[in-house]
Amino acid sequence: MIYKANHIYTPEGPINGYLIIEKGKIKAITKEKQKADVDFGNKLIIPGIFDTHNHASGGYHPYGKTDKIRVSNNKKYLKNLAAKGVTSVLTTLFSTVADEESIEVLTTLSNKIVGKQFDGATSVGINFEGPFLNRVGENGVRYVPDPVDLKAIKQYIDICGDKLKEMGMAPELPGAVEATEVLLQNGTEVAMTHTDAKSQEAFEAFDRGVSISTHTCNVMVGIHHRNIGGLGAALMDDRVTCELICDGMHVCNDMLKLIFRLKPHDKIMMISDSSAFEGLPKGKYVRHGETINVNQQGFVLDEHGSLSGSSKPVIYGMKNIVENCDIPLEEAIKMASYNPCMKFGLTNKGSLAEGKDADFVVIDRNFKVYYTYNGGRKVYDYQVDTDLINQELLSCRVSK
Repeated sequence: MIYKANHIYTPEGPINGYLIIEKGKIKAITKEKQKADVDFGNKLIIPGIFDTHNHASGGYHPYGKTDKIRVSNNKKYLKNLAAKGVTSVLTTLFSTVADEESIEVLTTLSNKIVGKQFDGATSVGINFEGPFLNRVGENGVRYVPDPVDLKAIKQYIDICGDKLKEMGMAPELPGAVEATEVLLQNGTEVAMTHTDAKSQEAFEAFDRGVSISTHTCNVMVGIHHRNIGGLGAALMDDRVTCELICDGMHVCNDMLKLIFRLKPHDKIMMISDSSAFEGLPKGKYVRHGETINVNQQGFVLDEHGSLSGSSKPVIYGMKNIVENCDIPLEEAIKMASYNPCMKFGLTNKGSLAEGKDADFVVIDRNFKVYYTYNGGRKVYDYQVDTDLINQELLSCRVSK
């Protein structure tokens, strides 16, 4: 297939030309005139997004009471991700306890989802956020944490093997040192997550091989002039790659600008951290006794008005930092695609170049996603895929 577009974003910059796909790979990108099968005109072709921290999309998440339900949920979840320009994802679990449900979900993901081709994004691995955490909320509310359970860590590795790509924990907890060593031996990246670590504890964790800062700024000790906290340590240490929610609300735009000045851009990965309410219309939702409000801007709030997970995809964050934080689109693309691919060893993805996988997205200047291609396969078409939202969750909306 030969695709024509006026703006094909290559590592050398955008070109007006042709993207030639053969057997799921990029055969060539050229300015030389070709007979195009599809002409996208003035739209933009960008690399597929790799979201390394994503819990849910369009009302679907990886959980479920039975294996059959979990597989069905995952397929619909991955389809919804494709509608947001995501071609690769680390399916992300969140838990504060080492429970049987997590074991069941990890088993389903490892055996039936990760690495499989479905009609949507591809789950290329698992990101387990928890269960060994020490902080929740911006006021530093604490869990009552147990020490890191090395037996549980080894069980997760036994189930997932090298599919467990990332695991987050609070590095100051008892047992975290030993757990980090075991995870690194498995090839699992370890992230500083939901932590009360001050700067010295954070730097010591980085010395041990912790190399990711989970949703940087959120649920960690902030910068103070007498101790720069876990946040300051993550920004200062170039061994650390910072996940960053760029919606402008989880981290305000002025703080985003500051981070972009302080942190090398190749050490930033844009993430969504999206919840089940990502993509749902505004309104009040009541489910399982919990009240959630999706406001006019699409942000998810609990009944007290506090943020309750993220509702915006990475493509929204790209739009925000390009329009409001003076970041060139080429840099946003690197932070959303290339950087995470390089961090997790997906060297055949992350940019549009000869020989790489044909993972690409067609958008307009307003960052609307029109088409998503995964390995050369069209997995999202805005004219065809018009009814992706989970209707069961939508039915819980009690007011608009």
